[in-house]
Amino acid sequence: MSEILWWTLYTLCGIWIQGAIPGVDCFGPGLLLCLQTERFKSLFWLAPIWVLLQEGAGSLPFGSALLYYAGLVYFFLLIRPYINITSPMYILSISLFAGLWHFGVVHLLSSLQGIHILSQQILLQSVRITAVFPVIWALASLIYYFRIAPSHARS
Repeated sequence: MSEILWWTLYTLCGIWIQGAIPGVDCFGPGLLLCLQTERFKSLFWLAPIWVLLQEGAGSLPFGSALLYYAGLVYFFLLIRPYINITSPMYILSISLFAGLWHFGVVHLLSSLQGIHILSQQILLQSVRITAVFPVIWALASLIYYFRIAPSHARS
């Protein structure tokens, strides 16, 4: 399977999952997978697509998805020297950060725009993100490493 086909299918599945489970982010784990496998070329064309998909589906003004994904990249770069990327602690740390960061970004941007939000609803979304993030990452990683990575090793 080619990498372009893989990421296209991943994106389509991510859209479907996010439609089925409101408030879940499926593209954050994909972003993390690109960073871990050092597929910066893929990340270069995927990140704008994912940001536009998230921004178009969201109700906050433009910038929340951009800020959220920038925070994930920053946290990835921050903890990478300290925690081995194959360690379960690594993905659990990033998952916890993703949930907390989502909560912070939504509160920050809604307060800047003067939008009243229900903290309980955003907290529930953050908990969902924290719980689902490692599952999506693990499934995507397994499929990626067994289907995509071997074909890149041969070429």
